[in-house]
Amino acid sequence: MSDDALQLSGELVQRIQDTLSANDLRCKDPLVAVQYLAAVTGYMLASQSMAEDQKRDYLEQLTGFLHHVFNDVVSQQRKPAAPPAQEASGVWRPGDA
Repeated sequence: MSDDALQLSGELVQRIQDTLSANDLRCKDPLVAVQYLAAVTGYMLASQSMAEDQKRDYLEQLTGFLHHVFNDVVSQQRKPAAPPAQEASGVWRPGDA
């Protein structure tokens, strides 16, 4: 796998989905687009000129990476948003509640 960090963003994901939708309108549904991405990944990996056991090992690494990205995004979505800043006025003194 690449040693350099991937540059994943919501904008990139949307552009990929838009490109898939231009080929198949059903890809406007993200779950259909995900199926295409999985199929493309399998196709591209199987088409590489390397030993089959290396391909299968790489497939296992990709599966683990997919789980890592999925879990990372889910955990980010679970984090509550920071409460909006509230205006304050007055003077606080020790002992004030």
